[in-house]
Amino acid sequence: MRRTTALASASVLLADVTLAATGGGESVGEEVGVEPQASVGMPQLDPTHFPSQIFWLIVSFAVMYWLFARFGVPRVADILETRQDRIAADLDRAATFRREAEAAMAEHERLVAEAQAKARAHLDAALERVKAEAARQEADLERSLQRQISDADARIAQARDEALRALEDVAVDVSRAAVDRLIGVEVATDEAAAAVANARREAA
Repeated sequence: MRRTTALASASVLLADVTLAATGGGESVGEEVGVEPQASVGMPQLDPTHFPSQIFWLIVSFAVMYWLFARFGVPRVADILETRQDRIAADLDRAATFRREAEAAMAEHERLVAEAQAKARAHLDAALERVKAEAARQEADLERSLQRQISDADARIAQARDEALRALEDVAVDVSRAAVDRLIGVEVATDEAAAAVANARREAA
């Protein structure tokens, strides 16, 4: 870029020197004894200098155009291309990071789903075990209660039988005593027991 600027400055300087050289014809004429023309102000505004000015303008423009076409435009094109490549690389990197992030998110969701499924399976298994244990304990409790009820029924029946036997003995004694007191006849124990048993059967 500095080289281009230096070449452009040299071209402008060359054009100025040329214009100065063309504008210096009056002094040369004076040295050789030619009568100088009347001053018309700035030499750049003198119509007699227009052809040379146009010529050197075209030369300067061509040189500047060639310099820009040769050095400036390729440099700018290289800068733009480098920038475009960098932007494309950044976009590709961003797309890669996005795909990696999406893949990581999908993997995270998959792991979370697997963990939830495993937790649900463990929970279901634990509930099944708890239900089975509760059913087993309930069955054991029911069997224990049945045994206790059976034992209680057996004890009650035994106590009832013992009470009935005791009542039968008391009834036999009372019957013998009543008969002895009422009619003065002593009844045998076996006969009194048989009579009480018949009376109990008839009452049942």
